[in-house]
Amino acid sequence: MVARVGQRAQAHRQIHLPYSTRGAATFTGCRAIPIMAPGRRSYALGSLDGPDLLMLLRSYQSEALERVRQAYKDGKRRVIVSLPTGTGKTVVFAHFPRFFQMKKRLLVLAHREELLFQAREKFLHVDPELKVGIEQSASRAPADAKVVIASVPTLGRAGGTRLRQLSPEEFFLIVVDEAHHAVALSYRRIFEHFGLFDPNTRRYLVGFTATPKRGDKQGLGAVFEEVCYARDLREMIAEQYLCPIIGWRVHSDASLDEVNIRHGDFVESQLAQVVNTGERNNLLVAAYRKYAAGRRAIVFCVNVAHALDVCHAFMAVGLRTSAVWGDMPREDRRIKLAQFSQGDIDVVTNCNVLTEGFDEPRVDAIIMARPTRSKLLYAQMVGRGTRRHPDKKNLAIIDIADNSKTHRLSGLNDLFNLPSRLNLKGSDALKTEQLIGDLTDRYPWIDVSRIHTPDDVKVAAERIDFWNFDPPAELAHFTPNTWHAVPGGYQLFLSDGESLCVESDLLDTWSVRLKSPRTGSTALDRIAELESAIHFADDFVSSERPDSERLVSRDARWRGGVPTEKQIGVLERNGIIVPPELNRGQAAQMIRYVVASSSRNRRAEV
Repeated sequence: MVARVGQRAQAHRQIHLPYSTRGAATFTGCRAIPIMAPGRRSYALGSLDGPDLLMLLRSYQSEALERVRQAYKDGKRRVIVSLPTGTGKTVVFAHFPRFFQMKKRLLVLAHREELLFQAREKFLHVDPELKVGIEQSASRAPADAKVVIASVPTLGRAGGTRLRQLSPEEFFLIVVDEAHHAVALSYRRIFEHFGLFDPNTRRYLVGFTATPKRGDKQGLGAVFEEVCYARDLREMIAEQYLCPIIGWRVHSDASLDEVNIRHGDFVESQLAQVVNTGERNNLLVAAYRKYAAGRRAIVFCVNVAHALDVCHAFMAVGLRTSAVWGDMPREDRRIKLAQFSQGDIDVVTNCNVLTEGFDEPRVDAIIMARPTRSKLLYAQMVGRGTRRHPDKKNLAIIDIADNSKTHRLSGLNDLFNLPSRLNLKGSDALKTEQLIGDLTDRYPWIDVSRIHTPDDVKVAAERIDFWNFDPPAELAHFTPNTWHAVPGGYQLFLSDGESLCVESDLLDTWSVRLKSPRTGSTALDRIAELESAIHFADDFVSSERPDSERLVSRDARWRGGVPTEKQIGVLERNGIIVPPELNRGQAAQMIRYVVASSSRNRRAEV
């Protein structure tokens, strides 16, 4: 389950005292240097004997460096650091050469030209005297370059010779920028060249990404051993490192049901035919004028034709708009984006070009004209507007809600613990999440999927039409037990205050945990598929907790009776309405929820 953001944010506001250098790990080819992290910002010392300071680091960046060091010390050789867009992932690995006092070379892998040059800029900002070379197409990194920033299409090409020219013995650290791409064959060729899958390797692979969950069934667990450090968007907003997000849902008449799926997302050519219509494009313009007028906006489109048509729709009503795309001349794109940054253009429409490597902190509106099933892609698009700026109050996300009975579309509910059909109507996403979290903590039987507007939050506790005691629809056909949805996964209450939790992790697998008031939280297994994880948990009940079987079974005969006087008394003492339709099984579930919630609150107070 996902931790409540306010609690985690408060913990990170505490002062971090400098730690001892005693026992610092010594790597092959590098020497670890401690970072002093007083409060929310810290300085990394460039050497043990001198006052030379590295670029100013935020506390979480210092923590990330320390976790990377500690993971290597613990025997890990392939790890991920997950930080949201706009929080300085590149800054973290740009400190590697000095932080680890590296004797061997560092290789940085990126798949886009913009990322190569951005990485070089950050390395030189940290250490202007560092020798940094780019390996891409006609560009060759000098033999004495301490840091080689390489294009994956150049280095990982099948049958290519460039990779063989980089001797594995010269390198210790291999960094992957935008590591969610690392399962591709081109990356695997590079990893294998450096022996990164050798169980006895001394080299170290560190991936950086904003979104480890790919959403196409190709989990990053096939490449990486663990996520050694992670902070999510919600935490960074709560701690004011990223700007607040408000949201709007605008319904369209377009139907996506006939659009096919390839590699986990819509086939772009078919999707464009459905969404690139005059009526829908005009809907985008109307939504911008109604909900984001005067804001600096990016519109994400399906393909070049869609980006151009949407651009023309905005221009037709007098809005200063330009379109950019990947194959347009680089200088033309640079000029248009510079005009956008300077405020000479209000709206930029694009396809497949601004999702990565574009940093403009003044962006304060994102219009999702391109529906997607990919949580990764959605998070990347939102991330283009989350950076803070003195002239910026918040980021407005406008989701175009097309009709679909067969596809689950990504939205703000994938970044926050929000109902999938919720229209924020301009409300703050994180504050609304916290309100719903408080509500479900007190009344866990409320079906949050029935909450469609912020106003519903105010009445859900009193209206039985918002209540639900059935297991989530996605589980109902393969479990006989009374599972219920919780943020980040599912929970099954057992007897004696115990519960089983099945939770989604950052490597796209499901962890099964037993939570007990006596022994705390115990990991039981990590399983790739949700159905298999639920089956494992149900089997655990049968074999290890047989006394709970009758309690958790949906079909137990006792559940259909009327509530006992004792049950009614417990509920009323807790200020809970007891509607006449309530049965004994539902009352039992409500009481278990109340007891579990009280236990959590007592532990939080301690």
